[in-house]
Amino acid sequence: MEDIVVEENDDELTVFQEADDEEMVEVCPVCGSPDLYYEAGGTEGLFHCKYCGYIGGFVIDANKKMIQLIRDEYENKLRVSE
Repeated sequence: MEDIVVEENDDELTVFQEADDEEMVEVCPVCGSPDLYYEAGGTEGLFHCKYCGYIGGFVIDANKKMIQLIRDEYENKLRVSE
């Protein structure tokens, strides 16, 4: 089964189908790192990111393209804050 994806660009909608065989990975919503572990042994339902230190119950199932977008945004925020 394929997912239908809709993108909007300057008053124009583009509809295309995304293949299901693309691997989805749980990543940190802040930095895009897949290096996550359960905080407190998983009893609280919280994830801890080894890269940026994020602690929370929310993670993102992302493909390679989404991971790269999250990482690029995180790195840009780091550069701006320096």
